[in-house]
Amino acid sequence: MKRKSIIAICIFAAAVAGLSSCGSKKNMVKDNVGLSAQGRGEQSNGKVPVTEKDMLASTKELQQQQFLKKVADNAVYNDNITSRIDFNLETGHKNVSVGGRLYMRRDDVIRIQFTVPLLGMEAGRIEFTKDYVMIVDRIHAEYIKEDYNRVDFLRNNGLNFNALQALFWNTLFVPGSERVTPSLLKEFAVKLVPGNALSQVQLKRDKMNYVWQADNAQGLIRQVDVTYGNGQTHVTGLYGSFKPLGVKQFPCDFTLDIATSATQKARKVKVNIKMNGLNTDSNWESRTTLSKKYKQVSVEDVMNKLMNL
Repeated sequence: MKRKSIIAICIFAAAVAGLSSCGSKKNMVKDNVGLSAQGRGEQSNGKVPVTEKDMLASTKELQQQQFLKKVADNAVYNDNITSRIDFNLETGHKNVSVGGRLYMRRDDVIRIQFTVPLLGMEAGRIEFTKDYVMIVDRIHAEYIKEDYNRVDFLRNNGLNFNALQALFWNTLFVPGSERVTPSLLKEFAVKLVPGNALSQVQLKRDKMNYVWQADNAQGLIRQVDVTYGNGQTHVTGLYGSFKPLGVKQFPCDFTLDIATSATQKARKVKVNIKMNGLNTDSNWESRTTLSKKYKQVSVEDVMNKLMNL
C-alpha cells in the first residue's frame, strides 16, 4: 500500500473535526403547553379554564416526550464493542477500500485499525481517546500523538471525543456532557411527523445545529445532520443494517458524508464502515504502545499532506 493511501485513510481523523462544540447556551426548549391566564378571564375558583386547544397541546407535548425518551433509551448498555470492518474512503478523485477492525470502549477510546488488502497485516491505525488523537503508520514506522488543543486544525474546528463517540455509538449528544441523562432531555426539541417513517430530534448550541432523524416505530436513529457556522461545515451520518447487541439494536453500516469550506480548500469526504460480526469482548488493551523504532512526526507536516491530497 502506498504512503498516500495510508494518509488518505487518515484524513478521516481530520475530516470529522467540525463535529462538535462545547457551547453553554441555556435550554432552547420552551414549554408550549402552559398558557397565560392574562386576558382570558378566570373561573370563580381561581383556576384557568381548560380548553380543547390546551388539551391538544398537552397531548402533543406528551407524545414528543415519549418519542424522545424512546430514542434516548435505544442507547446500548454494553461498554465494549469490537468488530471486523470493511472501510471505504472517498475524497476528491481518490477511493480507498481496506479491511480492519474497530475497537470501542465507552467514555474511553475509539480505535480503527487498517489492514493491507490480501496480506492481512496492519497498515495503520487511528486512535481517539479523551485526551489525545494518535495516528500510526505501521508501514513507515511513523506516528502522531497530540492533545486535541495543540493541533490548530483540530482545535479551531472543535474536535471533541464525546461528539465523535455519539456518532459512532448511534446516540444523541449534548455538547459539554459525556452522556444524555434524563435531566438533559429538556435540551432537545422534537418535531413529530405523522404518517412519515421518520421524526426529528433537534438541538442548537451556539454555531452548531444537530438534527437526528429516528424512525417512528422503534425510535432508532437512522440519520444525523450536523451544521457548523453559516453552513461552512455540514456532516450527514447515515445508519443501517441494525443487528442485536444484547437487548438493544446497533447499526452495522455507518456512513459519514462531510463537506467543509472552513479550510483553505473546500473539502468533501465520504467514509463508510461496515461491521462484520459484533462482539462485546473486553479483553483488549485500550491504549496503543509503540516500540522505539517508531518516529514521531510533525503534526503540521501531516496536516499539510492531508489538506493537499
